[in-house]
Amino acid sequence: MKKVIISLIFGLFILPLPSYAFNEDFVISDQELFDCNSMSLNEIKDFLSEKNSFLSYFADFYPGTGTFMDAGQIIYNTAQEFKINPKFILVMLEKEQSLITYSSANMRRLDWAMGYAVCDKCELSHPLVAQYRGFAKQVYYAVDRIVNTFVIDLQKSGITHTGFGPGISKKVDYKYWITPQNNATAALYTYTPHYLGNKNFYLIWTKWFSNIQYPDGSLLQDAKTGGIYLIQDGTKRPFTSKTVFKSKFNEESVIPVGESILQKYPTGYPIKFTDYSLLEDENGKLYMTVGDEARPFESEKVFRSIGFSPFELENITQEDLSAYTIGSPITQASAYPTGGLLQHKETGGVYWVYDGKKYPIWHKSVLNTRFPGRNLIQANFEELDKYSLAEPIKFLDGSLVKDEKEPNVYFISDGKLRSIPSEDVFLTYGWKWENIIWTNAKVLGLYEIGEPIKLSENIGKTETQILFN
Repeated sequence: MKKVIISLIFGLFILPLPSYAFNEDFVISDQELFDCNSMSLNEIKDFLSEKNSFLSYFADFYPGTGTFMDAGQIIYNTAQEFKINPKFILVMLEKEQSLITYSSANMRRLDWAMGYAVCDKCELSHPLVAQYRGFAKQVYYAVDRIVNTFVIDLQKSGITHTGFGPGISKKVDYKYWITPQNNATAALYTYTPHYLGNKNFYLIWTKWFSNIQYPDGSLLQDAKTGGIYLIQDGTKRPFTSKTVFKSKFNEESVIPVGESILQKYPTGYPIKFTDYSLLEDENGKLYMTVGDEARPFESEKVFRSIGFSPFELENITQEDLSAYTIGSPITQASAYPTGGLLQHKETGGVYWVYDGKKYPIWHKSVLNTRFPGRNLIQANFEELDKYSLAEPIKFLDGSLVKDEKEPNVYFISDGKLRSIPSEDVFLTYGWKWENIIWTNAKVLGLYEIGEPIKLSENIGKTETQILFN
């Protein structure tokens, strides 16, 4: 399909934002939390300068050595000493006191930079609290506590001293039930036992450091506006109506994301027409859309003889038409130009018959996901023998699939199976367990194996396989 980029998008439809735009049970992955080499010292200093942060020219005594050093060095040294992601420290500093984007000196913000030892009802002058006053102490001892107490407790017993742990449900703020899905999320709630506090962490993290590049076939929803896009050919293509979207995809497959992720993709041509739309161009030529193709009718006589009416036609400009590949003509001999499901009366085998060809469907999972609600037409051998045999029907790009007898989970992109190596990767991308399609090895064998999906080049090198047994 041609890549047509436009500067103005009109008529973008909006779906109501789902409640899972922020996944309170999975804030960041364990791998992201401990990626201590995600930023060099110079990258940390440059980041502070780019944000015009007061920290870019602030210094303090580092508790680990007693050495006087600048804030960037303190963040870097702490990250290296405790093997934690420096991005995590930067986000915590912003979440707690806005120190990354705050350009003016403020001693109170600096003294309680990470909010460490400051409970909701604590007196700041209390000796047990005051001993942690100061920027460097806040960074150092907050991270020390998270790594050497919270995380160690989780690794040893699966729960922290406040009752948070993977798979353990606990209420926060008297109304939100949280069930952390990994150690990183349990540690975050132990540190900040509030829904909004952790949502703010997630929003800052996503805005600054999201390293996700969604593969082609992904359906992304702007978490702010509700607009939905198809990632295709490295661009984001907006849907212009709910009808068009629902004619092609299921709402359950949509992943809410922040603006920072959508900005990674140039805007592609809007998706305006449903499958099997009947269109007339500026020269009076008639077409029917099928996926990314626009199939021309051989003549107006063919158009009418198949049973279509001019009242069904929509106008299409040459610009709109250029977003499609021109397919094979629809002729008088084209059987089932809009497709039909034929089932052999004796064997029970099902075929998708389209344009004079029969495409076998090898598994009920393919039938149910590709043709929901379609009725089966009973046919005998003589009827089916009229159509030439074509390749089997596959799942659409954007599908999550697995062999019902194997643990591996795959995302289909550009017609290839791309393995998802770990639960962390699966949840970080925003996928949902209930959307996985269980099929068989025969169907999956139709695909070429593509590159595994990872969070980044650094994250994911020690990932363990997802198990669904």
